Amino acid sequence: MALFQVLGKLWLIAMLVTGVSAYAGGWDGNKGLSKITVPGELVCIGCSLKKLEGANAQCSLFAQHTIGLRTADGTLWSIIDNAQGHDIARGHGLLDNKKATITGYLYPVAHMIEIEAIAVDGVDKKEISRNAWKLDQKLGKALLERKAGEAPVFPQEGDSRAH
Repeated sequence: MALFQVLGKLWLIAMLVTGVSAYAGGWDGNKGLSKITVPGELVCIGCSLKKLEGANAQCSLFAQHTIGLRTADGTLWSIIDNAQGHDIARGHGLLDNKKATITGYLYPVAHMIEIEAIAVDGVDKKEISRNAWKLDQKLGKALLERKAGEAPVFPQEGDSRAH
């Protein structure tokens, strides 16, 4: 009986030490092992799913054509919406169907990619940021004017409310 108690306490101590060391570097402590560079094409995730699988994506109403990455094998990767990924995910009008190479971290269980660096063929970072900022302004205004239970109304290009 005493042996089982000692083994139980040793097991508990081992689990606590293992758990603490797993988070020793913070949440990103083990990221370096999964860093990868992935070439692909930037595409609207919702539209791609609609074309491939008949998804009821309503990109022009809600997500405003959130951009993701389609790899050579056809796999779709959504981009984590953080400081590095937000402007890319918001870049539909500028980035849709552009070739890109992303260096970052894959989260296969969620089909998500966290961008550390990106190179987009023919488009520079300032242009991407400016484009995303304009869309964020339109999105913010449309969401503020949205009525409960209704989809937001986004102004179309050429509409005086578009700017």
